[in-house]
Amino acid sequence: MKEVEVRLYASLRQYHPSPESSQALVIKLNDKANLGDLLSELKIPKEEIAITMVNGRSEKEGYLLQDEDRIGLFPLIGGG
Repeated sequence: MKEVEVRLYASLRQYHPSPESSQALVIKLNDKANLGDLLSELKIPKEEIAITMVNGRSEKEGYLLQDEDRIGLFPLIGGG
């Protein structure tokens, strides 16, 4: 098993078990889990995620997660 830390930003915080919390989620996954598996586990609609960062670098769903990776998920942000 591997353990990763996930931070949800802006509107994605609504998917946190405690939406008012800014604490990271710690999630345990099997050793072959990739970023796509993690996103499925979190049950966040993929169209709501604009940027996925792993250890400060942008990564795609096929990225094979490593123990203690730090993931940040960011939504599309509108503005004008």
